[in-house]
Amino acid sequence: MLALVFDPSGLEWADLGVVGILLFVFGLLCWFAAPIMLHPIGWILVHTFWRLRASGRQHIPKSGGVLLISNHVSYIDWLFIWLGSPRTVRFIASASHSRNWFLRQLIKVSKSISVDDEKVGPHSLNATFQAVADALDRGEVVCIFPEAHLTRTGALLPFHRGFERILKLTKQPVTVLPVHLMHLWGSIFSYKHGRIIRKWPEQLSLRVAVLFGTPLPMTATAGEAKQAVQRTGAELAILEADLRRPVHREFVRRSARHPLRKYLIDTSTAKARVMNYGRVFAGSLCLRNWLKPRIGTEQFVGIWLPTSVGSALVNIAMAWMRRTTVNLNYTAGPDAVKSAITQSSVKTVITSKKFVHRMPLEVPDGVTVVYLEDALGEITKWQRIAAYLKVLLLPGWWLDYVTLRLGGHRIEDIATVIFSSGSTGDPKGVMLSHRNIAANISSLITAVDLGREDCIHSLLPFFHSFGYTITLWGPSQAGASALYHPDPRQAKEIGEQARTYKTTILLSTATFMRFYLRRCEPDDFKSVRILICGAERLPPALAAEFDAKFGVLPLEGYGCTELSPVAAANIPDKVVAKLKQVGNKTGTIGQAIPGVACRIVNLDTQEPIPLGSEGMLEVLGANVMVGYLGKPDMTAKVVREGWYTTGDMGRIDDDGFITLTGRLSRFAKIGGEMVPLERVEEELQSILDTNDRMLAVTSIADEKRGERLIVLHLKAMAMTPRELCDKLGERSMPNLWQPDHRDFFEVEEIPVLGTGKLDIRSVQVIAKQKAGK
Repeated sequence: MLALVFDPSGLEWADLGVVGILLFVFGLLCWFAAPIMLHPIGWILVHTFWRLRASGRQHIPKSGGVLLISNHVSYIDWLFIWLGSPRTVRFIASASHSRNWFLRQLIKVSKSISVDDEKVGPHSLNATFQAVADALDRGEVVCIFPEAHLTRTGALLPFHRGFERILKLTKQPVTVLPVHLMHLWGSIFSYKHGRIIRKWPEQLSLRVAVLFGTPLPMTATAGEAKQAVQRTGAELAILEADLRRPVHREFVRRSARHPLRKYLIDTSTAKARVMNYGRVFAGSLCLRNWLKPRIGTEQFVGIWLPTSVGSALVNIAMAWMRRTTVNLNYTAGPDAVKSAITQSSVKTVITSKKFVHRMPLEVPDGVTVVYLEDALGEITKWQRIAAYLKVLLLPGWWLDYVTLRLGGHRIEDIATVIFSSGSTGDPKGVMLSHRNIAANISSLITAVDLGREDCIHSLLPFFHSFGYTITLWGPSQAGASALYHPDPRQAKEIGEQARTYKTTILLSTATFMRFYLRRCEPDDFKSVRILICGAERLPPALAAEFDAKFGVLPLEGYGCTELSPVAAANIPDKVVAKLKQVGNKTGTIGQAIPGVACRIVNLDTQEPIPLGSEGMLEVLGANVMVGYLGKPDMTAKVVREGWYTTGDMGRIDDDGFITLTGRLSRFAKIGGEMVPLERVEEELQSILDTNDRMLAVTSIADEKRGERLIVLHLKAMAMTPRELCDKLGERSMPNLWQPDHRDFFEVEEIPVLGTGKLDIRSVQVIAKQKAGK
């Protein structure tokens, strides 16, 4: 059905009455005022309760028909589009709403086009389509919501094709503009946390933003229009990111507002510690004061610590000192660590004696090592009490501007440099600003509905972008809590922690999930409401097995360090007011999260290609990195006009779900044909019928065919290489995709990185050694 201004599903007459009462003044004034006064009256009322920021108004031509295609978040979306537009906008309204007197007056004065939603049929719809087309031909501006219903998750619903029929009925050229509204998700007029109206607003005063995007061709399909609205949302997120507060300053405000709320649970010690926001603030403040005279004037400071409260305190303290942290990868080799220290000109590394004893640290000459044990001995009890009293007694703005003097800290400041894992080459320093991190956290909060009741089970280290952004800063931005555990391989302990502390969000990888399947009890993850897996492909069979044992279905997400890191994710399906919004499609990495846009481009021309076609995945949003440290040329190769080239091949369907088909670096060119190594790997793994990683596929140079496939496998593999190749041959795969059984080599273990992701570089090195190259 054609989109309506109001989504009637689940809207009861009592709710309509409340909406009418809330708009009483507006409706009454509209009834008596002259039409020329409607905009000023609406502007005054809206700015009493909201702060409206309209951008892209220049894209609406001064004359001629204009069709606005917008996302649908709340029952008052129309109001902000109407007030944000430089021209009068007409909408499409349900005739059933005329039963409410106030809404009837509103429909009348706004000259909305009525559609009888109680007698839906070809005749009534065609009449509505023709009425809209006639209005466009007369040079009017009309707005429609192709989703037809309000979003139930904050993400876009599938677009209906009614507007395609409207454009075909027009006789005059029409300007088609995508429109995106932001910040209305969470208002009482949205479906966040259930039905509308019957809840408290998240904030008393909301900032609302609307962006009128760049024109679309009149031949645009529903899928293309959805992508355009998504892209407009990403562009709006970039604009809005300038108004965000840096994450460390937001943490200060949150701590002052709720100092006694549970924040961090640290299991790295013999006895777990539970700390509230006030204690974490006080600890960070004491540590900041202690570190100040011990840190030089250099901008970059190294941190060599496991995932723990101590590491969190150091990162917070450094942010308050306006320093850029470099959380060093303690799972990498000494050369990689020294390279990171040298590239970032780090002169001081903060660590602990206990951790260095377990994970020896080698630093270049001239680098000072500071131990946290010294701070514990020198920070007095009275200093800790004084810091705690400050957060208990002083308002957040005072702590921000006076106590910590953070007023000069800007959203564009570089928060951290994260060195890539080096799975495909030498580590590169990825510079992430507070803008990147704050925007990505905001998007993820919307995507997974992160709130104060949630406890994130944090297993990823802070040298990993997901660990740094989502598990270090993410909870504090939503008022949630986090449980830190330094070793994601300790499955039994992790299961016990989840059961004891009732964690609700678990972030993991397919590799670590295999550990949990073998060692955790069925009730361990009973409290988990969402489990997102990233870093590597999630086999559907593994997800099904995990769901069968623990009752929670793992959902695949996608991101990379350069994207701060989250770009797309599957989320649970949601039913509100009898409407189900599909959030998960098995075999995909989900849809782009709110505030982020994805597209597929031709590998050679870098031009966008039609939906459903395979090509290179690119991402746009405020989460796209500032660039590679000291490597502007390399940055320019992967970031063009704001779009980041991921290096992953894939396709996007009409509903916006993304399917990855392989990484460009994981293709072999054999006989002139591109062979996807991941696809071959998956087929071989499927034949073995096990969720344990038994093999890895790579390629090496070959004089005859350019390259040839090499398979590294474990001794425990259930079949011989010849048997496996015979089975693969029965699957109708191209001959070039089939490795020779003589190119199978046994290894002690399949090399993986600290995050559980396949170490592609090491696999290639081992393959060359085994093959005698």
